[in-house]
Amino acid sequence: MGRVIFGDTAVARIAAAVAAEVPGVESLRPDLSQALLGLVGAEPVRGATAAVREGRAEVVLTVVTTLGHNPRDLCVAVQRAVAERLRRETGLVATVTVTVADILL
Repeated sequence: MGRVIFGDTAVARIAAAVAAEVPGVESLRPDLSQALLGLVGAEPVRGATAAVREGRAEVVLTVVTTLGHNPRDLCVAVQRAVAERLRRETGLVATVTVTVADILL
C-alpha cells in the first residue's frame, strides 16, 4: 500500500476553513508575504500558510475578530480546533500560530 502525502497548500486550506468556523473569527487576512505573492500572480490561501515536513505541520493563521471576544481565548480556540482537525483528517501533528491582525468595533 502507498503513502498519502498532504501538501502545504492542502493543509493551509483545511486550517483556514476550520479557523473560519471558530466563533469570534470574522475573517482571515493575508499577511505581508501573502499580499506580495498575490501581486506576482500566486494564489496563496487567504490568511493561512503551512509547511509540512516529516509528519508535522507548521501552520500560521492571521485572523480578524470583533470587540467583545477575548483575543487570547480566541487564539487558543483556533489553535485547538485546527490542530485537532488536522490530526484527525491528515494524521499530521500540527503546531498552530495565530495572529490577531485586527479587532473590528
